[in-house]
Amino acid sequence: MPKEALRTTLQELQIELEKLNFENQAHRDQVDQSILEIETKLRDESFMSGDEFLVRRLEESLQEFEEHHPKVTELVGHISDLLAKMGI
Repeated sequence: MPKEALRTTLQELQIELEKLNFENQAHRDQVDQSILEIETKLRDESFMSGDEFLVRRLEESLQEFEEHHPKVTELVGHISDLLAKMGI
């Protein structure tokens, strides 16, 4: 069940990110890469202990949006919680 919730939350995050204006394309690429890595590990069921850095990197790349886009912050927190429930 956490895997399906994680998939859904990742999709919600991508929808919210489409609404944001990234002034720096490299920054946007970094965010997209972080999400892609999480999705790939989820699809391949290859999460391992120590992979929490993926969410940490995503959180760091989205810090500038915390104040003005609380929904993005909420979704990233939810992703972190779901991964913790999966033992990551």
